Amino acid sequence: MIHLKTQIPGPKSLALMEKRKRAVARGPFHTTPIFAESAQGPWITDVDGNTLLDFSSGIGVVNMGHSPKKVIEAIQTQIKKFLHTSFNVVAYENYISLCEKLNTAMPGNFEKKSFLANSGAEAVENAIKIARAAT
Repeated sequence: MIHLKTQIPGPKSLALMEKRKRAVARGPFHTTPIFAESAQGPWITDVDGNTLLDFSSGIGVVNMGHSPKKVIEAIQTQIKKFLHTSFNVVAYENYISLCEKLNTAMPGNFEKKSFLANSGAEAVENAIKIARAAT
């Protein structure tokens, strides 16, 4: 439920914005005047204790809500094995399993392969390389 303890932005968010202006380059734009303290499900609580509905969902990457139990459990299971190896340096089975699932879900009767990227820039760069190699 939306709950406001201060005006938006509150005093802690205002202070952090001043620190941000001094320490962070202007490149990463800032669309809201608040700073997150925590989040659960569709709710985000700022550093001033205001609870707001998160309409952005981390620009779409948090489409299951913040901190869903099943996702936290899966992360905890994985992190006990290893955090990150970079598939192109040291491969791991889950990468292949996910690609197999994606390939199966893709419609059409042709050979399918998947490539997982960590950003739109990386995906576009590799799409261009693949298109060049194919043509």
